[in-house]
Amino acid sequence: ENTAFAAKLAAESDRRDIAAVSSGQCAALYGLNTLDSNIQDRDNNYTRFICISKKLRVFKNADKISITASLPHESGSLNKLLTRFTVLGVNLTKLESRPMPNTDFEFLFYFDFEADIERTEILNLITELSLSSDQFTFLGSYHEVI
Repeated sequence: ENTAFAAKLAAESDRRDIAAVSSGQCAALYGLNTLDSNIQDRDNNYTRFICISKKLRVFKNADKISITASLPHESGSLNKLLTRFTVLGVNLTKLESRPMPNTDFEFLFYFDFEADIERTEILNLITELSLSSDQFTFLGSYHEVI
Protein backbone atom coordinates (compact mmCIF):
# COMPACT_ATOMS: atom_id res chain seq x y z
CA GLU A 1 0.00 0.00 0.00
CA ASN A 2 2.78 2.46 0.94
CA THR A 3 6.16 2.61 2.67
CA ALA A 4 4.70 3.28 6.13
CA PHE A 5 2.49 0.22 5.85
CA ALA A 6 5.47 -1.85 4.69
CA ALA A 7 7.44 -0.71 7.74
CA LYS A 8 4.54 -1.65 10.00
CA LEU A 9 4.32 -5.10 8.41
CA ALA A 10 8.06 -5.61 8.81
CA ALA A 11 7.89 -4.57 12.46
CA GLU A 12 4.96 -6.87 13.22
CA SER A 13 6.45 -9.86 11.40
CA ASP A 14 8.29 -12.66 13.16
CA ARG A 15 10.53 -13.03 10.12
CA ARG A 16 14.08 -11.72 10.19
CA ASP A 17 14.71 -11.86 6.44
CA ILE A 18 12.53 -8.90 5.39
CA ALA A 19 13.04 -5.15 5.29
CA ALA A 20 11.18 -2.00 4.25
CA VAL A 21 12.09 1.36 2.80
CA SER A 22 10.63 4.16 4.92
CA SER A 23 11.39 7.45 6.60
CA GLY A 24 13.62 7.57 9.68
CA GLN A 25 10.66 8.73 11.76
CA CYS A 26 8.63 5.75 10.61
CA ALA A 27 11.47 3.34 11.49
CA ALA A 28 11.67 4.90 14.95
CA LEU A 29 7.89 4.72 15.38
CA TYR A 30 7.88 0.97 14.74
CA GLY A 31 11.17 0.23 16.51
CA LEU A 32 12.97 -0.87 13.35
CA ASN A 33 16.73 -0.92 12.90
CA THR A 34 18.00 1.30 10.11
CA LEU A 35 20.25 -0.65 7.78
CA ASP A 36 21.13 2.29 5.52
CA SER A 37 19.88 5.85 5.46
CA ASN A 38 21.30 6.83 2.08
CA ILE A 39 19.92 4.40 -0.47
CA GLN A 40 19.16 6.67 -3.43
CA ASP A 41 21.20 6.14 -6.56
CA ARG A 42 21.35 9.86 -7.44
CA ASP A 43 22.05 12.88 -5.26
CA ASN A 44 18.96 14.70 -6.53
CA ASN A 45 16.61 11.77 -5.89
CA TYR A 46 14.15 12.54 -3.09
CA THR A 47 11.31 10.54 -1.63
CA ARG A 48 8.65 12.38 0.31
CA PHE A 49 6.98 10.79 3.28
CA ILE A 50 3.82 12.13 4.79
CA CYS A 51 1.81 11.49 7.93
CA ILE A 52 -1.92 11.20 7.42
CA SER A 53 -4.39 11.80 10.21
CA LYS A 54 -8.16 11.58 10.44
CA LYS A 55 -8.04 14.64 12.69
CA LEU A 56 -7.49 17.98 10.96
CA ARG A 57 -4.44 19.82 12.25
CA VAL A 58 -3.09 23.17 11.06
CA PHE A 59 0.53 23.86 11.92
CA LYS A 60 1.72 27.44 12.34
CA ASN A 61 4.91 26.99 10.28
CA ALA A 62 3.17 25.24 7.37
CA ASP A 63 4.24 26.94 4.15
CA LYS A 64 3.40 24.39 1.44
CA ILE A 65 0.08 23.05 0.22
CA SER A 66 -0.71 20.03 -1.95
CA ILE A 67 -3.96 19.52 -3.84
CA THR A 68 -5.36 17.55 -6.77
CA ALA A 69 -8.01 18.87 -9.13
CA SER A 70 -9.63 17.83 -12.36
CA LEU A 71 -10.21 20.41 -15.06
CA PRO A 72 -12.73 20.45 -17.89
CA HIS A 73 -11.42 19.33 -21.29
CA GLU A 74 -11.74 22.75 -22.91
CA SER A 75 -9.41 25.35 -24.28
CA GLY A 76 -7.67 27.47 -21.65
CA SER A 77 -8.90 25.63 -18.53
CA LEU A 78 -5.39 25.01 -17.18
CA ASN A 79 -4.29 28.53 -18.11
CA LYS A 80 -7.25 30.03 -16.23
CA LEU A 81 -6.31 28.06 -13.13
CA LEU A 82 -2.62 28.96 -13.34
CA THR A 83 -3.54 32.63 -13.72
CA ARG A 84 -5.33 32.48 -10.35
CA PHE A 85 -2.08 31.39 -8.70
CA THR A 86 -0.16 34.13 -10.50
CA VAL A 87 -2.58 36.87 -9.45
CA LEU A 88 -2.08 35.86 -5.81
CA GLY A 89 1.71 35.74 -6.20
CA VAL A 90 1.74 32.03 -5.35
CA ASN A 91 4.76 29.99 -6.43
CA LEU A 92 3.89 26.58 -7.88
CA THR A 93 6.66 24.15 -7.01
CA LYS A 94 5.15 21.13 -8.74
CA LEU A 95 2.55 20.52 -11.41
CA GLU A 96 1.87 17.03 -12.74
CA SER A 97 -0.94 15.64 -14.83
CA ARG A 98 -2.21 12.08 -14.75
CA PRO A 99 -4.78 10.62 -17.15
CA MET A 100 -8.05 9.82 -15.41
CA PRO A 101 -9.09 6.17 -15.75
CA ASN A 102 -11.84 5.32 -18.23
CA THR A 103 -11.89 8.81 -19.78
CA ASP A 104 -10.63 10.32 -22.99
CA PHE A 105 -8.44 13.40 -22.69
CA GLU A 106 -9.32 14.11 -19.07
CA PHE A 107 -6.60 14.59 -16.49
CA LEU A 108 -6.18 14.91 -12.76
CA PHE A 109 -3.67 17.62 -11.90
CA TYR A 110 -1.41 17.47 -8.85
CA PHE A 111 -0.25 20.83 -7.48
CA ASP A 112 2.32 21.71 -4.82
CA PHE A 113 2.59 25.40 -4.01
CA GLU A 114 4.12 27.71 -1.43
CA ALA A 115 1.40 29.38 0.63
CA ASP A 116 0.02 29.86 4.11
CA ILE A 117 -3.31 28.06 4.51
CA GLU A 118 -4.42 30.69 7.02
CA ARG A 119 -4.28 33.50 4.43
CA THR A 120 -7.83 34.45 3.47
CA GLU A 121 -6.91 34.66 -0.23
CA ILE A 122 -5.50 31.11 -0.16
CA LEU A 123 -8.55 29.72 1.66
CA ASN A 124 -10.76 31.43 -0.94
CA LEU A 125 -8.69 29.95 -3.78
CA ILE A 126 -8.93 26.44 -2.33
CA THR A 127 -12.67 26.84 -1.75
CA GLU A 128 -13.20 28.07 -5.32
CA LEU A 129 -11.15 25.19 -6.72
CA SER A 130 -13.06 22.64 -4.67
CA LEU A 131 -16.40 24.01 -5.92
CA SER A 132 -15.35 24.32 -9.58
CA SER A 133 -13.65 20.93 -9.97
CA ASP A 134 -15.46 17.62 -10.41
CA GLN A 135 -12.66 15.93 -8.50
CA PHE A 136 -10.83 17.99 -5.90
CA THR A 137 -8.74 16.75 -2.99
CA PHE A 138 -6.98 18.86 -0.39
CA LEU A 139 -3.95 16.71 0.42
CA GLY A 140 -2.55 18.92 3.13
CA SER A 141 -0.72 21.96 4.39
CA TYR A 142 2.73 21.29 5.79
CA HIS A 143 6.29 22.40 6.27
CA GLU A 144 8.73 20.35 4.25
CA VAL A 145 11.62 18.92 6.25
CA ILE A 146 14.74 18.16 4.24
